[in-house]
Amino acid sequence: MRLVLAAFALAALLTAPALADAVKKGNDADPEFMTGVKKLGVMTGEAFTCAPESEQQEIGEDALSLANQIALHFGLQIAFIYSGAFGWGSGHDFDHKTCPDTLAAFKETQHKYLNK
Repeated sequence: MRLVLAAFALAALLTAPALADAVKKGNDADPEFMTGVKKLGVMTGEAFTCAPESEQQEIGEDALSLANQIALHFGLQIAFIYSGAFGWGSGHDFDHKTCPDTLAAFKETQHKYLNK
């Protein structure tokens, strides 16, 4: 009986790292995914800056909703990275000639992820 328990314990120890790697795929272990989260945050921050002052509150609320969804689906670390990218996107200098495209991309994001 002890031999069987020891075998199960050894099998669990050997498979745990493989399972941990499988769980990490698609989140912070995936550089393409992380780049996408950062780009989404920057785009949202730029949309906030591009929007008329009367629309900025709604965009800010939508950014929080996106951060909540990211936290629920991918964890707080990823949501924190998104939020930091939003802050950077809303605070850095960029070519405001791109604002129409940025706002259109944000509208698409709202439609796709926030059902707006």
